[in-house]
Amino acid sequence: MPKILITVIGLMLIGSFLFAQAPNISDSYVQESRANFQSALDVMLELSSKDPADSFYKVRIAWLQYLMGKYQEAILTYRAAIALQDNLDAQTGIINCLLALGQYSEAITAVDAQLIVHKQNPTLMSKAAYAAYMSKNYALAASYYQRMLSIYPWDMESRGYLVNNLYLAGNVEEARLQYQSLLKYYPQSTIITQYKGVLDK
Repeated sequence: MPKILITVIGLMLIGSFLFAQAPNISDSYVQESRANFQSALDVMLELSSKDPADSFYKVRIAWLQYLMGKYQEAILTYRAAIALQDNLDAQTGIINCLLALGQYSEAITAVDAQLIVHKQNPTLMSKAAYAAYMSKNYALAASYYQRMLSIYPWDMESRGYLVNNLYLAGNVEEARLQYQSLLKYYPQSTIITQYKGVLDK
């Protein structure tokens, strides 16, 4: 076989091997499913370096940084994604990072900004309610749950949280009314057990 042909075949084989070894996004998902977050992140960083204008790549990088507890880095990466294309996934990611950092006031502010656009988003409202609860601002937490129930009246988990926050805020009569509704529709709620003998008097 001529030497030049052997060389061409060799280069083709090397090229095909390298192509086969090139990472793709599926590799990142597989590594994440195995909790190998750094490996999953490394794949995404390589992909993003080749396509820096891809907003989704940055959202996924930020998500993996969040899973690794690198919350400040994740916030910066989410903001970089938003700069390319504003999207609720990245905005919610920032809120998750703020919650993880215990920056509850900032999280509520971020949620309220998004609720101007996404008025009926239950995920956003529940995150604000959680932040308010963790800040011991139970009346504010209750207001978010009331807002959620005005849209989704049969969300019994939220109704249970509403009962709890109303009671903690000192609004016992309203808590009792919501407790009765919860008892009627979802008696297996842990809130029913928690407040039995307190709000059923």
